[in-house]
Amino acid sequence: MIANVIHTFGSRIGIAIISFLILSLNAHFLGPEGLGTIGLIILGITIVQLITNLINGSIIYFSSRTNKANLVLIAYLWSLFSVAIFALINQFFELFDAEYEIHIYILAFLQSVVSIHLYILLGVENIKTHNFYSLAQSVLIILGVCIYYFLLDRTDVMAFVEALYTAYFCTALGSGAAIFPYSKVADPKIIKADFIKAIKYGFYIQTANTFQLLNYRLSYFILDAYAGRAALGQYTASIQLSEALLIPGRSIATVQYARISAKQNDAYAQRITFLFMKVSFLITLLGTVLLLILPESIYQLILGDAFDQVKLLIFCMALGLVALSAEIILSHYFSGTGRQHINSISAGIGLATTLVGCFLLIPDYGAVGAAVTTAASYGAMFFFLFIMMNFQKGVSSVQFIPNRQDFQLLKKLIAKRNSA
Repeated sequence: MIANVIHTFGSRIGIAIISFLILSLNAHFLGPEGLGTIGLIILGITIVQLITNLINGSIIYFSSRTNKANLVLIAYLWSLFSVAIFALINQFFELFDAEYEIHIYILAFLQSVVSIHLYILLGVENIKTHNFYSLAQSVLIILGVCIYYFLLDRTDVMAFVEALYTAYFCTALGSGAAIFPYSKVADPKIIKADFIKAIKYGFYIQTANTFQLLNYRLSYFILDAYAGRAALGQYTASIQLSEALLIPGRSIATVQYARISAKQNDAYAQRITFLFMKVSFLITLLGTVLLLILPESIYQLILGDAFDQVKLLIFCMALGLVALSAEIILSHYFSGTGRQHINSISAGIGLATTLVGCFLLIPDYGAVGAAVTTAASYGAMFFFLFIMMNFQKGVSSVQFIPNRQDFQLLKKLIAKRNSA
């Protein structure tokens, strides 16, 4: 398992470096307003996926419990249906910029297909192949961006969109070939039952994900409305840079969730959750300190002189980011043990905090108000899961503090990796 964590961490570091380079290129070539527009396009793709993930989000959990080909077929059809639903809704309520609407739908479907394939790979614990295609997608995006910006001299938002098309399509094809051995034969007799199980479990997952998305990104819309696209660009840059701090936690959580779902042993799940939570927290804390001591001139060198608020915004989010690094691990414990409703409540609390903070702080303080609101929201979610974790059988608050048993377990896991 430690080998999978290390492999996932390495792949996510690669993705983060590429994302950092893409951010820097977009910031220099498109400026704050262009970066803000790209942020809204990516957010639009993610919003469309809210409905697709009613099914897709349950794939990892059910990969070890039912027919994988059924899951893939159901997820494909559901993704098409979801895109159609949003296209219909947008005829009555303008959710997306008309200039980019059709691109958002197509890209959302392609990304949903990629997600289906990657979830299957996680469900069968083929972590290395999952990581390969996750990294490959980022590599293809930056190659496309460089070709457009440097070779074709196309420095507009649509150039970035076209780069996304190429990357998403190629990754969908490659990852589709990778899951073929696991999902060759469907079982029509149980496909209805599989759909019902997936939609029930996925409902709780997606309730949490919807709240989580709104919690993370609602401030984009409010900030754009009150402070303008340039302020949104500053905030988008700070979010993308600061989220690199969450790579350790998300890498660990990816492997943790797949293992907990497959093992179906709550005592084991608790042990590795507490260990991984502490590791994630400490690494993120160190990374946060390092990011904060960088001089402001470094940020402006990376992003351009127009991005003069980025360090201040990261500072405002710092405590929340450290709390979120622990929350990520706790939430994957509840997901992997089939108690997704707890994450839904946690995300709902975070969303309520975001709503209050955004309308109180953004009108007067702009991007700084959005950053403070983000930190408060992350902290509220962690605090709730901390309380809920203490209610679990066999758990006490003392287990949140690093101890000798943690080092022994970590040593044991490392020894297993070295002997494998």
